[in-house]
This record gives sequence, structure tokens and C-alpha cells, in this order.
Amino acid sequence: MPHRPGPVGTLAGVLLVALAPGGAFAQQWNDSEVARLIRRAILVREGASPDSGLTAYHSRAHGFVFYLVQTGPGFPDPPRVAKADELDVQVYWHEPDVGKQRIVAWRSQPYLPIEVNYHRDHLGIVTNNFGPLIRLGEGDEVRDAIHPLSVEGLAEYDYSIFDTLTIRAGANGPYSVLAVQVRPRNMAHPLVVGTMYLERTSAALVRFEFSFTPAAYRQTEVEDISVLLEQSLFEGKWWLPYEQRIEIRRRPALFDYPVRSIIRSRWEISDYDFESPFPDYLRSAPEFGGMVTPGRDTGQWGSSLRAAAEAAEPFDRREFDELKTRAQSLLSLQVLEGLPRNRLGTPALSELARVNRVQGLAVGFALGMRFDGGWDGRGSIGYGLSDHRLTASLGAGLTRGVNYWSLEARRTIRDIGDEPVVSGVVNSFLAQESGIDLGSYLLGEEIGAGYRRRLDSRWTLDLATRFERTSSVETTAHPIRREYQPNPELGSGSYWLARGELTLGSRGALDRSDLKATFGVEAGAGETEYLRLTFRSDGSLPLGAGLGHLRLRTLAGLSTPGLPRARSFAIGGRGTLPSERFRGYGGRRVATMLLEWRVPVPVPALGLGPFANTGNRAVVAPLFGVGWSGGAIDSLPWGSSNGARPVAGVAVELIQGLLRFELARPLRNVAGEGARLRLTVDISPEWWPIL
Repeated sequence: MPHRPGPVGTLAGVLLVALAPGGAFAQQWNDSEVARLIRRAILVREGASPDSGLTAYHSRAHGFVFYLVQTGPGFPDPPRVAKADELDVQVYWHEPDVGKQRIVAWRSQPYLPIEVNYHRDHLGIVTNNFGPLIRLGEGDEVRDAIHPLSVEGLAEYDYSIFDTLTIRAGANGPYSVLAVQVRPRNMAHPLVVGTMYLERTSAALVRFEFSFTPAAYRQTEVEDISVLLEQSLFEGKWWLPYEQRIEIRRRPALFDYPVRSIIRSRWEISDYDFESPFPDYLRSAPEFGGMVTPGRDTGQWGSSLRAAAEAAEPFDRREFDELKTRAQSLLSLQVLEGLPRNRLGTPALSELARVNRVQGLAVGFALGMRFDGGWDGRGSIGYGLSDHRLTASLGAGLTRGVNYWSLEARRTIRDIGDEPVVSGVVNSFLAQESGIDLGSYLLGEEIGAGYRRRLDSRWTLDLATRFERTSSVETTAHPIRREYQPNPELGSGSYWLARGELTLGSRGALDRSDLKATFGVEAGAGETEYLRLTFRSDGSLPLGAGLGHLRLRTLAGLSTPGLPRARSFAIGGRGTLPSERFRGYGGRRVATMLLEWRVPVPVPALGLGPFANTGNRAVVAPLFGVGWSGGAIDSLPWGSSNGARPVAGVAVELIQGLLRFELARPLRNVAGEGARLRLTVDISPEWWPIL
């Protein structure tokens, strides 16, 4: 009898078809036309053109400098703003190349419990397109990278006219420009790679967007630096700074841990005065001066710093993404990061060392590698001291623009949940000290392939297929106090799986509305056949007038009757329904909703040493939630909810949202327990992926 493909075969055939990368077009480098153009541009930039008559100017630069923190394996979510600074800077310039900057107004606000001190040049603008040698971070981050529009650069770079287009620079224009791509001839030299937009008639530099070779970075913690400089035409003859954006990304160099810090600045330069003479008192002054610390947030700014910072789009890095993609394509996908290519690491602290009822104390580490051409490799190994079980994984990936292909094989002890419901650090502490383990574990042995495509700045499509064998694991460890509950039997045998997820990522927000959501479909075939659908969302809506936000989190799951135990849904307690029995309900169908009214309240700010403080703002959030489950699966400890299970309570977030306390009670009595208040304490869920 011919075999009829089940749902997994049909879905896998659809999910794993991906478009092959398109071919590249021929491109001419260093031809006579571009050589003449570059020499003209160098003369214009160095002020040797006949119409150069600029002797001095005075202007105003208004800008924002953001310090952001991004976390999580693969960095799936936008970064969080840790600190925002808004500045007004008076800029003075005098021929031949004397620039002085003075901070005359400055306000600052932390949003995470850390203190940040910037290099002085991060708090000002670039007045001369960097001159012949490019420096950043006062030479600590980048020092003496040769500018492509310098005499020295002629021997270091390849040039190619890529396109002719019309752009608007500032209030003037539009201008017809030639897009000239520039790449280093030797990656071992401190150089740049990017695109210069030269005005077609004068060869003046209108816009320059670039990154650096790894050799240009002087600190191994620098992941990459991206720069966008734009000039506008003033008085009909002088191209001067108009808008500037710089991003500096850092990660740990010695140990690969998914935490990234970002300095992102955005400047607008205006109010040019070409009549006032250069002040004599500035001739011997340092390049950067004025205020050395932020002042009070007075009414001179016109709006609150939170509102002004939100309007400056600190989370939007689409231009930087495009810049990096183009830069890597110019170098045949060579690695442009300053980080070491091979590093030991971990995706989360609890992967280094954790405690649970199945493994006892489990230790492990990972190794990551990066190669030219967009390839990467990774592996991990771990060991449980109580179950004496070895776990390991091995994977490889290939990046091509917005596409990522991956292969992975692993043997792992994992929780049944699709998303964490407690931080790994807190769960290890509770398990060791009190015998409370908020995990339901199985042994998974898996091998599979995946494909990810970034559809735009927020939408992502993930497709995957794998073979997995799941086995039940027993409680083998003993806590310091009490005894562990038995681990449920979750092993389901061997299955072929195919999965697709469509994800709307958060756009990032301080006070504006935001939404992230994921819709998933999974098909499996093995001892049974099943189809499994999931939906998860997290959205916020500002109420205005200082009334805070409404935040709504939802979860829904639905499957056909063949769903195995290893893929069942479970809700209740931490992470879903505060105060209800932990994973007291579940089966083949679940739905939960948790609504919070998040009200900011002022609190005293306390210092936590020289580099941190508790912040002057806490959040009090009355909450209401409701959950439901059906389609119970035999032999599992979670079953039907027998109707809706409502809960109510209040959450409090302290230390800039780092700690979260929840006090809640069920609104329906649980047989034998009654409806009592329950308190939970944890790190805020935004930090769980790295814990």
C-alpha cells in the first residue's frame, strides 16, 4: 500500500524551500573615471579648490547620546535604554583645521541601575570629516585609520562608482551624487569600508557611511563601529556638517556571553554664523570643553527628556544594519568584528552551573567560532553530578544578508515549556535551598536544520525541521532542606517535527506603545501524528497624563488529539497565572491573559557604588489575569481547569525594573487549598534569557 505523507511530511516540504542567493553583478574597480573623481574629491576636502574661501564659522550642535544594553542569545529583542543624554554644543572652527567645542547645556537620565562615563569626543561632533586620520574614543577605540579621501588613502583603498542618484542633504538640494564604494586593499591595516556620496559637479563629499576593518579597533571588546556623516551646502559654496550618527557596539572579549552594550549618538548641526570671528580665548583651549557633568533638567528644553529621547528613535538601527550588510558584501563576507573569532562562553549563567532535581549540580560551557564567508560554528558540553549524564551540542550556521541557515545536533536536559517561567538563577537557588524546582524535565536527543529570514526591521520568519527522541528522567538529587517532588514522566519516543514561526519583534520603547508577538505552527509524526498551533503576544499602551501604561500579555495553544506528552501545554503559577498552582493546568488547549496597569512612582535614589544606583522611579502595577485549559493528557500532573481561573494582585518593580515582586491570589478556590495570597520574587522577565 503506498505511503501517504502525514502532516509533518507535507509541512516540512513547504517550510524548507528557500530562495537561493542571487548572483552578483560585475563591478569595475579603480578605473580611470573613479581615479579622477577621487583626486578631485581629495582636493576639495583639503580646501585646495579655487572657490574655497571659508576662514571661520560658529554653529550649534544639538544631539542625543544613548547608552543601551541588549541581551539574549542571538539578540532577538531591541536593546533597552540604560542612559540618555541630551546636549547643546557650541561649535567653533578656524582655518586651516582648528575646531573647538563647548557643551553649554546638558541633561541626563539613567533607566537602568548603572552609571556610564563617556569619552569626551562622544559628547561632540566630527567637524572635519575626521581629517586624514580617523580617531574615535579619544584614540582608545579607533586610532589613525586612514581616510579614503586623503593622499595616503590612494595607496590603501580600492574605489568603484556604484550608482548615480539624487539625494537631499539638509534643507537644500536635491543634489545629484555619485555613490562610490570603497574597500581596503589589506585587511591587516587600520582602514574603513563603506560608501561615499560625492556631488557630481564639485566632487564634494555629501554623505559618508562606513565601518572599520578589525585591525582598526584598539580594544578587543569592540564588536563594530558604524558611522554616518552627512553634509549640506551653505552659502552656496561650503559643504559643512549637517547630521551625524555613530554607533559603537561592545561585547565581552574573553568570554562569549550574550550581553551587548551600545553607544548610539545622533546630532543635528545648524545656526551657522560665518561673520563672527574665532574667539581668541579658545585658541589655546582643549578641543572639548564646557560643562563636565549634566545640569538640572530645566524648562529650557521644552519637553521632558523621556519624551525627547523617544522622539530621537534610539532603538532604530535600520541604517546601521544596511551599512554593515553593504560593507560585508564589499569584502566577500569577511568578518568585520573586532572581537576574537574563537571564544569560550555560555548562552546563560545557569548553563555554566545550575541546580535541579534531575541533574543536581550541573556544569557546562560552550565554544563559539566565526569564519570568513558568513560561516559560524558552536558547541557545548555539560555534566550532571547527580544523574552522571553527559549533555552536548554541535552546530553550524551560514549568514547571507537577511538569511541564516543552521544545522544542529544536541543531547540535552530541558524544560518542557516553550518559554521560561522563572529565571535560571532564582530556580537554582530555590531548588538547592528549599527543594522547590520550577521545572518539568525530559531528555531530548535531537538533530535538525533551520532557516531564518529577516523580512524587515521587525518581522522574522523561522522554519525548521528535526528528528527528536525524548525520554523521561527521574529525580535523583537531594536539596539542602525538604525533598523534591518527583519529575513528571514526559518522554514521548521518536518523532519527526517541522515547525514555522512568524515573529513581530518589539520596536523598543520608553513610553510609547509597543507590541511583540509570535505565531507558530508545528507538525509531528512518530508514534502519533499531530498539529500544534501557538500564539504569544506582549503589548503596551500609554495612558497619558502621567497615568502610566497598560500592558497585556497573552498565550494561546491548540493541538490535535495526537499531541505527545513532550509537547503538551502547561499553565499556572509563575510566568502565566500568579498565585495559582504551578503548572496546575494544561493539556492540548490553553489560553491565558495577564493585564497590568503600570504606574510609575517616585522613590529615593540610592547609590550602589561608583557605577550604579537604584534610580528614582519604581513601578506599581495592579494586575488581573485569567487562564483556561482543556484536552487533558493521561498520566500528566496538569489537567483541565474546569472553567476560567481568574487571579488578581499587584506587582512592584524596583531598582530600575530589575527586581519584580508579585503579590496575588486566585479568585476561584482550589480544592483543599483555599484562595490565599502568594508572593513571588524574581529578576524581571526581560533578563531571564541570560540568567
